[in-house]
Amino acid sequence: MIKIDFDNITDEIVYKLFKVDGNESEALNDIYLELFELIGKDAMFKIFKHYHGDKLDCPMRLYRPEFIADLAKQETDRRERAKIARAGGYSAKLIEGLLYKRKKDECEQE
Repeated sequence: MIKIDFDNITDEIVYKLFKVDGNESEALNDIYLELFELIGKDAMFKIFKHYHGDKLDCPMRLYRPEFIADLAKQETDRRERAKIARAGGYSAKLIEGLLYKRKKDECEQE
């Protein structure tokens, strides 16, 4: 029989009480099993505590296009700017478009 003290319960205690260690593939929901395998138990618990019940949408690109444009702006050579754009996961055309729009906006404000 499992006795649970609901006044002092944590997810880690339940994990131990339910003897999940070593049985994760049977015990955990699919997404938490994937997170467990990918980043480990402690990080999985952090994500569960912070985001459980929420839907996470992970963009295809890690970096914001504005950030990449700021980096590319420092280069005068378009080919080098294109390399920066591709490294950030964006097309050179998109980054050049952002830079052009910023320049146009700056001119209009003056």
